[in-house]
Amino acid sequence: MNRQKFAIKQTREMTGLLKPVAYFFAFLYFLLTLAHFFVLQESFKWLLCAMTLLTAIINLAVGVSTAKISPERQSLIILLLLLLASSNSFLHLWLSQAPEHSTNIFVTIIASGIVLSNRSHWLASILFNWIGWITISVVLEMALIQHFFFAMAMSTLLSWFAHLARKKLVEKQLELEQERDLAIQHEQEAKAATEAKSAFLANMSHEIRTPMNGVIGMIELISQTKLVNEQKNYIATAKRSAESLMIIINDVLDFSKIEVGELTIELVEFDLEKFFTELIHDQHFHAQNKGLKLELVKNESAKTNVLGDPYRITQVMNNLLSNAIKFTESGNIVVQYDLVTLKEDLRLTVVITDTGIGVSEAALPFLFDSFSQADTSTTRKFGGTGLGLSITKQLCELMDGDISVKSELGKGSTFEFSIRLARPISTLVTKEKPHTTQSFSNLRVLLVEDNFINQEVMLAILKGLEVEVFVANDGLEALSMLSYSQATPFDLILMDCQMPNMDGYEATQRIRKGDAGELFINIPIAALTANVMNSEREKCLDAGMNEYLTKPIDIDDLKTVLLKYQPTI
Repeated sequence: MNRQKFAIKQTREMTGLLKPVAYFFAFLYFLLTLAHFFVLQESFKWLLCAMTLLTAIINLAVGVSTAKISPERQSLIILLLLLLASSNSFLHLWLSQAPEHSTNIFVTIIASGIVLSNRSHWLASILFNWIGWITISVVLEMALIQHFFFAMAMSTLLSWFAHLARKKLVEKQLELEQERDLAIQHEQEAKAATEAKSAFLANMSHEIRTPMNGVIGMIELISQTKLVNEQKNYIATAKRSAESLMIIINDVLDFSKIEVGELTIELVEFDLEKFFTELIHDQHFHAQNKGLKLELVKNESAKTNVLGDPYRITQVMNNLLSNAIKFTESGNIVVQYDLVTLKEDLRLTVVITDTGIGVSEAALPFLFDSFSQADTSTTRKFGGTGLGLSITKQLCELMDGDISVKSELGKGSTFEFSIRLARPISTLVTKEKPHTTQSFSNLRVLLVEDNFINQEVMLAILKGLEVEVFVANDGLEALSMLSYSQATPFDLILMDCQMPNMDGYEATQRIRKGDAGELFINIPIAALTANVMNSEREKCLDAGMNEYLTKPIDIDDLKTVLLKYQPTI
């Protein structure tokens, strides 16, 4: 135990004890004064009354002035109050010469052990009482001194045990406070680490997804031009490569979002039968390329419309199916799903069985760990980050479910997961994608974007949709353009968030304050950001933006926003 810390703790303890001890002694000695006044008949009555009254007044004054006494001196003040109480007992014993009044000294000795955790102060109190009692007993030659000596020894022993208990209590409290301080420190460090991780993810998301927006956007634009077959094949390969890279990027971001608690599950109404049919149809191509048979087996449940997060369920299914296809060289893959009613909710159970390479018994317990694969040879042969199954498990748990696996090396694997769904709400309207032929020729949009490649991509997409679009390179330029466009107002602003000179958040706030003119205070603003964290969405909305679009831009999402704010003719 660190002595300095223990001394500090003792000082704190005395700070809390001085006031109640002083007030208790004051009350006790006021009562004792009244007792002496009404009960005593001896000639020393008035001297004792004066002494007890003075003691009561001193204790009352100390209790009132506790706040003015430094914590370092309060332990000493308690010792002095105890010595003053002992002095009263000595005076009564001396004047009365009655050995039975020694009991007052016994009480003071025991009280010293109860309130004093400082060893030197406790010893000073004990020695003072012993020396005073022995001196008076010897001088007055009091009777039965041996009996009272035994009582003094017993009271000292009790005081010692009380003092030890008090000291142990202070030490234990100090240990608990140190543990609490350590826990608080660890919590603050963890919070700082989480905040640093969130900031890093936000920056990495922006730095990675921003160029990917240019890559995927340009590939999409090129694919819409007239190409010969060889060029189409090149573009298709580039598109698949970009999509594969986006899957890895999204896996890493999803894993990090789960870690910091930013990944949320949505409730969307969708047709379960249609969902599985389309999902299996999308995976058929990959299975057929390897000569595998992919089969879907459904139950006979009449319920097809459910409430859940189809995007996250697709993510789980794609992770499991891509693994099944990747690790199966021949044979078949069977997907079975069943929907069971459980009181107010629905429980979806999916079983995926393959005839692949299987997993060894030793590797099974670690299969759902982050960055884990069966062995290093698997990574070399098949690739992968080792995040897919970890994310799959965490997604299942976020949807109030779980996942398990049974596997035998060389004979295949069976993955089974279950998640909670809800019954559809009759008033819920499912979102419909805007028609691909939708024209936005009467829509005037201001694009605020500092990245030249992203400007080209967005200009090509918007002009392809017949949108009249103007470009500002940063928030400052956007404010200037709005200020000079009072006669021909814009209908919508597509605002990038991270830009030099003035970012999208400040630009939006200044527009809402009227710095771009009264005409544009309520203009719709849609965020264009490469940061996909939920905290970023909240930050954009708090700044005053109306919509939130992430990069790489999903054209259907962009059309939905454009359609929402298209002026009526």
